Amino acid sequence: MHRRGVLVLCLAIVSCARADRPVLQDLSGHEDLSIFKLQTVGGVRDGDRLAAQVMISDSSSILMLDLHFAIGSPTTLQSGNWRWSRSGGLLTGAISARAVTFLGGQDGPPSIGGTFDLTGSSYRVNLPLTVLPRGYKVKPVQPAASSPRRP
Repeated sequence: MHRRGVLVLCLAIVSCARADRPVLQDLSGHEDLSIFKLQTVGGVRDGDRLAAQVMISDSSSILMLDLHFAIGSPTTLQSGNWRWSRSGGLLTGAISARAVTFLGGQDGPPSIGGTFDLTGSSYRVNLPLTVLPRGYKVKPVQPAASSPRRP
């Protein structure tokens, strides 16, 4: 019980800290992406694996991150992909991690955060340490079933 109290206190302190970096950055400096906000973060832990999805949006475009972590000491990004629906087009690529933070998950829901580069672009995501809600499941997208054709 004492351990849970310490974890809650640490999360409260981290959440009260002023964010000095925007969630989405253009490293080339050509775009101001400060209007983009973290919309949702969800995921599920399965043993030493954590699958998470992140949605970042400015209300006119949506950036989705699919992240797969190997939990250990340290926790590492095993693989990741990004999809950005923007200006009538779809941009995609892989993700590399500059830093990963993982807390908890034994007695309560896990928390994940870090700094991630969208490879093939000049964009970086700064994900604040975020508690993943209980019961959330990352489900793979299933192809739409084709309807039977009538003669």
